[in-house]
Amino acid sequence: MEARRVVIKALEIPSQVDLARFSAYLHACGLAHRISEEGTNQVVWVAEETEVDFVQQEFNRLESGELILNGEISRGTTLALGARFFGALVRFPLTLVLIITSLVFYPVSFGVEHGDFGVLFSKMTFLAMEQHNGTLYFMSLTDTWATGERWRVISPMFIHFGLIHIVFNLLWVWEIGRRIEFTNGSMMLAGIVLLSSLAANFTQFFMSGPSLFGGMSGVVFGLLGHSLVYSRINPARDMGVPRAIYIFMLVYLVIGFTGAIDLLGFGSLANGAHLGGLLGGLATGAIAGLLARPRHHSS
Repeated sequence: MEARRVVIKALEIPSQVDLARFSAYLHACGLAHRISEEGTNQVVWVAEETEVDFVQQEFNRLESGELILNGEISRGTTLALGARFFGALVRFPLTLVLIITSLVFYPVSFGVEHGDFGVLFSKMTFLAMEQHNGTLYFMSLTDTWATGERWRVISPMFIHFGLIHIVFNLLWVWEIGRRIEFTNGSMMLAGIVLLSSLAANFTQFFMSGPSLFGGMSGVVFGLLGHSLVYSRINPARDMGVPRAIYIFMLVYLVIGFTGAIDLLGFGSLANGAHLGGLLGGLATGAIAGLLARPRHHSS
């Protein structure tokens, strides 16, 4: 178990203000923190930069009367769960939308392993397809594009084949996506997701031809690639992703192309999607990083 160090000052207010209920509310939101006395003031400390704005925003809501805390707030209550969700929604709205959308569409792949392709699943694959006498036929990319179903270029990211597949991907979306959304904003995160999804799907298609593929893994590699480059260009605004994660990403990508992971029996990896998503993320990270660098003007 890893303990989080709460060493970032989020709030400093006079000691006479009672923070007991506000502290209980923060705990209900799943936000680790501590409160210390410094002279005539009390300080709220948190573990991550991403939590500072949330603490300040919620305290302002409390002072303005918008946030009303009545009675004790327990972690085990429905109120506590609602508070946690609200806290995450305020801080990382797009990250949560991606996760919830993936969960909503998860059932579309049920039965695929038995050759049961539902209408909605067939509408979300990269290429349009038809099934005749147990054989699956894919339309060409040109014919698929001519149908006007343009959403297919990104919709495969919401298709997941099995519980391990979706849980693994969404945990990474939450862990990396929220960091990018806090540092670069929701619009930038949306651009990264779209570009890495496009790059992942087209790269997978051109490398493997017509096939069934899907999942957020290409986007995850895009998020990691973006975080890696952006943090290197702007170390003052580092995303906080441990170096070991980047190393794991690259090792996993290389091993995937050897086919060794496929032998474990969890299905075939969409290695082209991983590579394409990574390249897309590296590109957005470089562009965003360079644009965000402080400009030095000579006089």
